[in-house]
Amino acid sequence: MCPTTRSTEKFQIFSAWKPITLKGPLLLSIASFSLSSIGILIYLSCRSRRDDGLAFAPLDAEFSLSLRFGYFYSPILIAVIFGTFWSWVDLDTKRLEPYFQLSQPQGASAANSIHLQYPFDFVAIAPIKAFRRRHWSVFLSGITTVIIFCVVTPLLGAVFTDDRVVRSLNLTASTNADLELHAMGQKRLDAGIMTDAYGITWLGQDFPTFVNAKEAIAPFQLQLQGQPGDTRGTWTTTTNLYTTELNCTPAKIGGNPGVGHTFDNGQGCQTDPIEPFTSKGYKAIYMGYFNDPHVDWSLSYLGCRAISPHTFLAIWATIDNSTYTKATALFCEPTYTIQRAKATVVAADGSLVDTSPIGIPMSLSEELFNVTEFEYLLGAGLSDRSSEAEVTKSHVIDQWPRLQHMEISWPVGNMVGFALGTSKRPPDDYFDSAVLASSFQSAHQLLFGLAIREMMSNKTVAPDWRPGLGVSEVKAIVVVQTLAAVLEVFLGLVTLLILTLLVVSSTRRSQLYADPASISDIIELIKVSRSRSLAVSKQMNLDDGASRFRLQEGKLSACFVDSATKSTGIPSVTQLSPSPKMHGEALTQLNRTQRALEMKWSLGAPFIMILLAAVIALVTVYIRIADDNGLPLPSNSQAVNQLVLNYIPITFATLLKPFWIMLNRMLCILQPFEEMRKGRAKPSQSLDVKYTSLPPQLIFWRALGARHLLLVVVCLIGFSANFLAVALGALFEDSFVESQSPSEFSQIITPTINQTALDRLTLDSPNAYREHWYVAKSNLTDGTQLPAWIAQHFFVAPFDLSANPRYNDTLLYSGLTQGIELNAQCVQLNSSNSNTTVWYHRTEPSPPFLKTYTPRPHGQDRTESLTGMTCVTQPYPISGMPTDTNRTYAAELFGSMMPFGEDPSGEGQEFCSRQWVAAFLRAKVTVSNSSTEAGPKRSTASGYEISEALYVGCQLSIRLASFDVTVDGEGRIQRYHQESPFSEAAFPLSYDGNVSSLYDGINTAMWSGGEGAGSWHTDNIAESWMQYLIKSRMGSSAFQDPTLTPPSIETIGPVLEDISARLFAIVLGINTDIFLPATEGSTTPGRTIAQAHRVFMSRPMFAVSLLLIVLNVFVAVLFYARRPAKMLREMPTTIASLLRMIQGSGLAVENADAKTRAEWQIGYGRFLGTDGKPHIGIERRPYVIPWSEK
Repeated sequence: MCPTTRSTEKFQIFSAWKPITLKGPLLLSIASFSLSSIGILIYLSCRSRRDDGLAFAPLDAEFSLSLRFGYFYSPILIAVIFGTFWSWVDLDTKRLEPYFQLSQPQGASAANSIHLQYPFDFVAIAPIKAFRRRHWSVFLSGITTVIIFCVVTPLLGAVFTDDRVVRSLNLTASTNADLELHAMGQKRLDAGIMTDAYGITWLGQDFPTFVNAKEAIAPFQLQLQGQPGDTRGTWTTTTNLYTTELNCTPAKIGGNPGVGHTFDNGQGCQTDPIEPFTSKGYKAIYMGYFNDPHVDWSLSYLGCRAISPHTFLAIWATIDNSTYTKATALFCEPTYTIQRAKATVVAADGSLVDTSPIGIPMSLSEELFNVTEFEYLLGAGLSDRSSEAEVTKSHVIDQWPRLQHMEISWPVGNMVGFALGTSKRPPDDYFDSAVLASSFQSAHQLLFGLAIREMMSNKTVAPDWRPGLGVSEVKAIVVVQTLAAVLEVFLGLVTLLILTLLVVSSTRRSQLYADPASISDIIELIKVSRSRSLAVSKQMNLDDGASRFRLQEGKLSACFVDSATKSTGIPSVTQLSPSPKMHGEALTQLNRTQRALEMKWSLGAPFIMILLAAVIALVTVYIRIADDNGLPLPSNSQAVNQLVLNYIPITFATLLKPFWIMLNRMLCILQPFEEMRKGRAKPSQSLDVKYTSLPPQLIFWRALGARHLLLVVVCLIGFSANFLAVALGALFEDSFVESQSPSEFSQIITPTINQTALDRLTLDSPNAYREHWYVAKSNLTDGTQLPAWIAQHFFVAPFDLSANPRYNDTLLYSGLTQGIELNAQCVQLNSSNSNTTVWYHRTEPSPPFLKTYTPRPHGQDRTESLTGMTCVTQPYPISGMPTDTNRTYAAELFGSMMPFGEDPSGEGQEFCSRQWVAAFLRAKVTVSNSSTEAGPKRSTASGYEISEALYVGCQLSIRLASFDVTVDGEGRIQRYHQESPFSEAAFPLSYDGNVSSLYDGINTAMWSGGEGAGSWHTDNIAESWMQYLIKSRMGSSAFQDPTLTPPSIETIGPVLEDISARLFAIVLGINTDIFLPATEGSTTPGRTIAQAHRVFMSRPMFAVSLLLIVLNVFVAVLFYARRPAKMLREMPTTIASLLRMIQGSGLAVENADAKTRAEWQIGYGRFLGTDGKPHIGIERRPYVIPWSEK
């Protein structure tokens, strides 16, 4: 222990120095920041739990760059900045610990002071050593550093993530449409609701807004602070609910089987006998009250006029030998109610999800809803104004093709079709009266909901604002609560450690007068006169760890005991003799040099290998992700996923930083010696360089000024570890994608058409076949997805999905199959690009028809008399003869063609069957003058003449191509890729090779029910299905506007080609039984596709991460290749090692003015010391032989 002398009295007036990093203001600021971070994190955690997230975006959108930066990148940057400030505190704590130990009144042993090298210990090792030595400042600082680098920084990068959440918002709602009094006088029901009901029942068409299968509600809108509500998710509020229920009672069946059966309700209504009208099969009847030409039976017609006009009779029976063998019959009367209810709809499209009645149901008034008109429409299928409406509202929907597989006898009423379509049960189930009643109730509710929606009128009164709720599934930035809790605990620990360090540091004594940041500063600590240096030269050895030293009044002294007098003294360090090893061995010692472990390839090579392994791993994972369309999530736990995908990558970057800091600090202390070994270093580049007192981030500028380029590069790469942490923290992203696995599917059909089955499409139907028109209408105007295996313009041969072992209707399936297309090339006839001549033949009173003549190509005549092909259409039963002389009339004609006259060779049939024509006509009335004896001449309409016309001829060809299609579990095409070009395929498709019969059958099916000729008209109403589809496809009715010229071929040609392809694909797709079955065992390769939650890499972050790690490899190789020369007996990492290098040097006793000193040339090597002995260390020229000249 050093004795207390009078000099200790001067401690009271000595101006001690302490770094700003260990003073109260900075440490309190850092502690406050850490504490504030806890508060902010707690606030964000609570807000994330309360609001289900911190920021939100649609599922199909990405967060803005500012949000991603704010939540995903800025926390890491803040942690990096925080760590940078703390690394400065940690550095000062570690490098100044020897001086604080020496500043104690009793001094400190060499082992606990001048032999310490905390700044050069690995980050995790320093606090362990400090704890053993009870150096509490270093322990507190070191533990804090480890926590910040290894826990806080990675956790800050992983505490925020994006996830799917269900979000609720309180909104305000108001009704924007509802039934109004006397609305029935202003708005009428029509058969449009029957068309929509057909699409919903059989084609998968969506319900209109605010309607579902059982009820309808008054539409409403939601707002948030005066702005429209979010259209994602659902809306909920109170509104009017409209419902209908059936009260059904069994009918008593009577009558004579030979004459017919009667049905009695037991309340005075007994029908007249009803004959089965068929000999065998099932019979289904819906018998409303009102009679109409379109109905087969009505209660009022069959003797039940006294019954309520709202009653209908439902019958389900089996017939054998024209007799009912089993029957169930119900008399049903509906009720219609209105009540308040809480309703939930899909915000995007208004689809009604759920209702919950909260009010008392009340009967729906006839003044609000015309029940009579509605029930008349249900029974007749048409309104009494059908002739004034377009085709979707003026035709009775034919559901027979959908029902004939049930062996139900024709005729079938619309309500029967809807009842069976909405319930879809086996035929025998309907003998149960409850099932039969439920089925008709479902149909009744469906049509009632559509009728209510149709009759809604926009509200003109003030909005009735009321509370509403918006709920949506969105993408949200959320706090991972588990990681947040862990982070809060460690930030609290960091705060406590910093405050403890503040207390410990504020009580520590310092005897420094300035920052000992350079070799010159160390020399100043021991500098005394030459005479005193020579006074005692053999008293103490620096190698003895038990020796004690003390820092007093800014000077470093050694405590010793005089062997003769046993008295204590305080010699200066320059009085200490060199190590005994140096005596007489100077030249030998010069060759016994060493390197620090950090500077050896034994450590550098593994470090470089780790970096290369990281590069390989990064690239390998990237390639795997690209090849496998992502990687599976590590776990179902959000916390585990964040640890693996964010914490571990960030930890890798944060561990790189301490390693580079360790290399940086070693290079900082060796760099002056690298300069001095040449013997010509200026003091500013050697003795005065202050590299060891600053963190690496701030050393950069000093190194750049001193042109120490290797140190500059190491500083930069160490600093880049911060950016690497940011990049690795944002490297992995998770998303829902398609995951594919190989599969094999059985083929169902061959692309060969059975001509007989094709012909039966139209021959077996008691009405005109119109199924394909309904499908096309629903797809074009209502956006309904096309039926299975039908793309927009072609049909693909289906393959069996259900036979797949992994079949699930929620999955997607891809396979290679054949696609069939009808290619129509439409040109204007009688034009420069066509050599076909066309006539509009009109021979009154016979119906008109179109006739074409096409010359043969040269060299193809078979006979001298046959020079061309003449084709004609069927006569058009066109109606509405033009009579108004003041108007222009329009008509549109469409149809397939057949040969004109005899065709013994069949060549005309083959040619004409591949043609169809269209005509867009404008006509004016012709006038004749007549006179009578009684008066003057007068003008009368005598006929009409075509004033303008566009004739279009379309050449048809059936083509085949290979497609890779992706379908859902029902076979509906989601996407496709054409694998081969289309080729002519009419012959392969034809079962018997008769191409003309194939085209005839296709044309007959396509044009069936299309009403190729409507009427002369002066309006824009689409009276035929073809007119309707053209109008829907063009989005305009200008093509049929009589006040406009006929459309151009450039406008109408592509539309006709498009519709032809659509109709052909639909006809094939909904009638796959016209194809021959596939050969047993024939399969096609494919894939099963499932939605999977997968991990991906951000391409920008991958590029940044890869670049930074590659730069780490490059700089590491450069560092170890260009490291300072191996020239030191020991590393100058302690005060003792530096003291040994200046023992005997004149620098320890010389004083010179600044100008003189600036001219010195400093070297490291051999010199003869002031004690007269040889030394190896630091001396100025000319007293030193530099190491480079050894």
